[in-house]
Amino acid sequence: MPRRARLDYPGAFHHVIARGIERKYIFKEEYDKQQLYTGLKELLKVSNVQIYAWSIMSNHFHLAIQTGKTTLSEFMRSLLTRYAINYNKRHKRNGYLFQNRYKSVLCDKEEYLLSLIRYVHLNPVKAKLIAFGQLKKYKWTGHRELMNAELDGLLEKDEVLRYFGNKEKEAKSGYYEYVKEGLNLNEDFIGGGLIRSMGGVKEVLSSKERQMYDDRILGNGYFVERILKRLKETDEYAKFFRNIDDLLQRVSKYYQIGKNELLNTKTMKVRDARNVFVYLACTCLNCTATKVGQLLKIKQSAASIARGKGMRIVEEKNLIKKL
Repeated sequence: MPRRARLDYPGAFHHVIARGIERKYIFKEEYDKQQLYTGLKELLKVSNVQIYAWSIMSNHFHLAIQTGKTTLSEFMRSLLTRYAINYNKRHKRNGYLFQNRYKSVLCDKEEYLLSLIRYVHLNPVKAKLIAFGQLKKYKWTGHRELMNAELDGLLEKDEVLRYFGNKEKEAKSGYYEYVKEGLNLNEDFIGGGLIRSMGGVKEVLSSKERQMYDDRILGNGYFVERILKRLKETDEYAKFFRNIDDLLQRVSKYYQIGKNELLNTKTMKVRDARNVFVYLACTCLNCTATKVGQLLKIKQSAASIARGKGMRIVEEKNLIKKL
């Protein structure tokens, strides 16, 4: 059976797992883990992706990642190729290092962001490599970055902690307790699709509603349907707006507000317009949340949240055709 294409688009949120060939150790030493970490950090400087969680184990690693103009395939190809070449040289070996293709599951960010972050960061604890009390100082997950505000790392810290409180101390405490609750949960985000999102085969069979299913996607049937429809229309959307100024003009005209008002004010009156503008700029023009945030004078974390809100507005009102 031929391999099915990966699902991706600017703003897609993925759980990625890459394993060593035959499940062999590919991070034998601390130095090996540091090389992957360094590769990730350097790639983030030249690509348009955002990382929300990561962990490096002995024979695999996990990422919770959101793509932008840089596709998931481009990012992962650069990361894995670079690491494999350097690893083979250091360990005097030849041949493939990673098992087949890395696995990626496109997730409903609104539904699974926090639970996926918890799952990824608890990996070494669940594998009994360390105790939970050691996780705060453990170097090979993003948990340490979130618990130490002064530590500069890979993660979108502001956006993650914002879910747990507006003040740093409150947010870190809330995040810590949330992760701790996961110790007694049997969470698993390795596979996607309707069965997992609904809680099992029994729940799917007992459901009175027929919902779409795709094992490359983690979300309910309505999310699956929305994503597949969106992917089908992506090329059409990309051709619809000429540039950022064209998009700004169309959104302003639709909402009957001035362009400067859309860009520079944050009142309730322009909230939906700004959210729609962020979403369409990221989706149709491949802009990053950082770039759009600069235009609207908001932080990247706020732009990412606005993008999700904008997506719902566009889909509910079928705004592409109306614009």
